[in-house]
Amino acid sequence: MPNGVRNDVGELTAKYNISPGTKQPVIRADDTGAVLTPMMWGLVPFWAKDSKTGVRPVNAKSDTAHEKPMFRKLIRERRCLVPVDWFYEWRETPPDKVPFVIQMASREPFLIGELWDTWHAGAEDALTTFTVLTTAPNELMQTLHHRMPVIVAPSDAERWLDPSERDVTELLRPYPAEEMTAYPVSTRVNSSRNEGPELITPVAG
Repeated sequence: MPNGVRNDVGELTAKYNISPGTKQPVIRADDTGAVLTPMMWGLVPFWAKDSKTGVRPVNAKSDTAHEKPMFRKLIRERRCLVPVDWFYEWRETPPDKVPFVIQMASREPFLIGELWDTWHAGAEDALTTFTVLTTAPNELMQTLHHRMPVIVAPSDAERWLDPSERDVTELLRPYPAEEMTAYPVSTRVNSSRNEGPELITPVAG
């Protein structure tokens, strides 16, 4: 986690199989600076009539977010970051999809760019949620999928979180492929019921 971030989540425990609809630690800006706070994965916009019905997107295309009513205000004012050590992607390989771990070649943690919103802010049933921003794939990700998450360099994190920075278009680019690596893992990760470090153990590709 970047330095200078206030932790409102408490002690963090390792998780190996995160799925939509669960609360995750997310970094956003508030009046005191950057804060790590829990948010639900799956965006519920503030104007939604109900938090339990309707579309709850888990990702959003960064190249069209400025045009979409659900995202255009958020990409200007409500950007956030999720610190991770890796993410999963699935390669279409008949007869099954093959899961891969994607991480930094250095094995260092990194930051994924997100958008957030709060439904019923200030009310007892307030719900703060986020969605993952995606961009075109780099050369590595092209071998696995046609999109990849927006990865924000540590040097750009402060700007990304700053709501006064209305245009971060140049930060929505694919992350350099030479700084990343990928390897296949067990299909056990396909079930959200499975958890543990064995999920990121390499298997024969």
